[in-house]
Amino acid sequence: MRKLKLQKIIHILLLFAGQYLPVKSQVIHSASHTDTSHYSKVFNHDKYYRIYLPKGYDTSRQKYPVIYFFHGWGERYFKDSIALPEPEKIKALVDKHQLIIVMWDGNIDTAEPRPYNTGDHEHVQYDVQMKDYFLELINHIDDTYRTLQERQHRGIIGFSMGGFMSFFMAGKYPDKVSAAVSMAGSPEFFIGSPGNHTLYPVRYMFNNLQDVKIRLHNGDTDILYYLNDEVQQGAICEGIPLDYWKFHGGHVVDKPGEVKVLESAIQFVKAAFSTRPQLPQRWTHTDIYPEFSVWDYTVTTNKNKPGYTTLTNVDNAGFGLHQLKWLPGGTALYTGAVQVTTAPLYTPGKQYNVVTYTKRTGQISDAQQQADANGRLYFSYSQPGIETGIYSADDQPSFIVLDHSTSNNTPVLYNGKRGSLSVRLLNRGNAGLPTGKLKIRLSCTDTAVHFLNNPIEVNVKCGQRIIHSPVFSIFVQKKLPQHAEPPSLNIKVTIDYNDQRYHDKVIVPVLYDAPVMDSIQIDDRRTVRDRAFGTGNGNGVADAGEKIMVYTGAHRVRLYTDDKWVIQDETELVDEMIPAIWPDGFTMSSVVKISPDCPDGHTINFYGSFETKTFDPIERKTTWGRINITVHNTRSTNRKK
Repeated sequence: MRKLKLQKIIHILLLFAGQYLPVKSQVIHSASHTDTSHYSKVFNHDKYYRIYLPKGYDTSRQKYPVIYFFHGWGERYFKDSIALPEPEKIKALVDKHQLIIVMWDGNIDTAEPRPYNTGDHEHVQYDVQMKDYFLELINHIDDTYRTLQERQHRGIIGFSMGGFMSFFMAGKYPDKVSAAVSMAGSPEFFIGSPGNHTLYPVRYMFNNLQDVKIRLHNGDTDILYYLNDEVQQGAICEGIPLDYWKFHGGHVVDKPGEVKVLESAIQFVKAAFSTRPQLPQRWTHTDIYPEFSVWDYTVTTNKNKPGYTTLTNVDNAGFGLHQLKWLPGGTALYTGAVQVTTAPLYTPGKQYNVVTYTKRTGQISDAQQQADANGRLYFSYSQPGIETGIYSADDQPSFIVLDHSTSNNTPVLYNGKRGSLSVRLLNRGNAGLPTGKLKIRLSCTDTAVHFLNNPIEVNVKCGQRIIHSPVFSIFVQKKLPQHAEPPSLNIKVTIDYNDQRYHDKVIVPVLYDAPVMDSIQIDDRRTVRDRAFGTGNGNGVADAGEKIMVYTGAHRVRLYTDDKWVIQDETELVDEMIPAIWPDGFTMSSVVKISPDCPDGHTINFYGSFETKTFDPIERKTTWGRINITVHNTRSTNRKK
C-alpha cells in the first residue's frame, strides 16, 4: 500500500513537471503523424489520439483499413517507450502497408499512470468504461477520415495492458473487429465499475474470439511468460486457433531501433483484412456487463454482482442462456429478470414455435411467438439455465448438449482410471420428424484423453426431445497441471442426423490423485490468516451446515469433490493476489457448504490445489493434494441417542 501511495505521489509530481500533460486542444501536425482530439460523450471532455495516415491519403479518394494501437501501463497515445519505435519508422510501415494507425489514449486520469480502469479491485476506480469509448472512437474515426468501415477492415494491436485490452475488446465486439494481436499482454484483470466488477480471465474467454483472427506474442524472458503460456493453453483447450508466436526477448515489442516485430503484427492483421469474414453459423458469447449487444442480439439483466452471462449455441434455431459465478463450470448466478432480443433472423409477422427447457426443474414447455416487423423475437426469463428452441413446421431438428454424467452419477472423471461418460441431448428444433438415428462422436484436443468406443449411434423417436446417449468408455491420463492452465477437459460433441451436423461441448472436471496435504486448518468464521471467509461457530471444526474454507499451512485451497454432502450450488470462490513484481495472475480458493444433514463422523474426500508465485518472472506454480475432512453433526448424534 505504501508503495502504491509513493508511486502516485511520484506521478503527480511528474504531472506538474509536464511529463503527463496532454496535448492542448488543438491539432498538431508533424511530418509523420497528427496529434488531435475529439469531444467524448463517454468521458464528457476532449479525448486525444495520434493518427498516422498513409502516403497518398491527401491526394486520393481511396478508403483505408484501420488498426487501433492500445498502449501499456504508464504510457499515453503520444508515447509508449517500451512498445514503440520512433514515429518516423511507424510512418514508414503505414506507407508501406497502406493503412491507417490510430493510437488511442487509455488514460482515465492524467495524474494516474494506470490506464483502462482495470486491474486488481483497488484499480477499478471509475464508472467510465473503455468498452464504451472504443465504439465512440471508432465512430469518430470513421466519420472524420476515409476509412473502410466494415468489420473486415478493422483490427487491434496492443502491448502489455494494451494487449489484454486487445483481446478483451475483440472479444467484446467480435462483430466490429476482424483481427487482434496481444503483444506480451496481461492474462487477466477485473473490469467493470467500482461496485460491480468481474475477473476477465483470457484463458477461459476464447469462445468470444472464435470469429476473430488472433495472435499472441510471448518473449521467453518476459515477466509475463508463464502467465501467457497459460493463456495459450486455454486456447488449445477451447480449440480456438491462436497464432502463438514465441520469441527471444523480454517485455518489449522490438529491439531498440527495430520495427520487425511490430511489422509482423501489422502483417498478421493486414492478412485478416484480405479475407471477408463470414457471419458465424453458430456462436457463443460470454459477457461481464449487465447489458450487452453482440451479433445484433441484445441482452438486458439486473446483474449487480460479479459473474458472467453467456449466450450459447446461438443460431436461428435458438440459444442457451446461462449465468455463472465463475468460469469454467461455475455455480448458477441469479440476477432476476433477463431479457433477450434476437437478431432480425425471422420472417416478419410469421408465427414460430418456441420450446423452452429449464435446467433447475428439468421442465420443457411449448409456446408460440410472432416475429415483429423487423424479424426479431423477444424473450424474458426469471432465472438462468434456460435452453430456447425456435422452429417452424418446415424446419429441421436442432441438437445441443444439456449436460453429462459419469459412472459415479456425478460430472467428474478420475485421472489415471478408466471411466464412463454419457451425454444428454436436447432437440430444440422440429421434433415431429420420422424416427431416425443419431451418431454421436466425442473428441478432445488433449492427447491424454482416449475414447475406447467412439462414435455411438442412438435411435431418436418422433416427438422425442431429450436423448440419453449410451455410455462412452474413456481413459484420462493427464499430468498434474503445473500452473493455472485449465485442469478440466473440454470435450467436443459432434452430432450427425441424416445430412445435418451439429457441434457442442461439455466441460468435464478431472480429479487428480496426489499426496495428502498436511497442516490442515479450517476457517468456519475462524480467522486463520488475515480474515475469515467461512460462516459457522468459529471453532475450527467442520460442522454440518457450515460454510468452510480450508488451509494447508498458510495456503488457501481450491477444493473439488463429488461428495453428495457438499452442496455444490452454494460453493463460492475467493480471489487473492499473491504478491509479485506486477499485480497479474489471481489465485482462487473455495468456500464450500456442508449439508446440514451430513451424518456425524462422515469424511469428505476433497481434491485440492493451491498456488504460489515467483516474483520475477511471475510464475503461478500449482500444488495438488488430497484433503480428508471429518464432519461433526451434533443434531445427528442427538437423534441417534
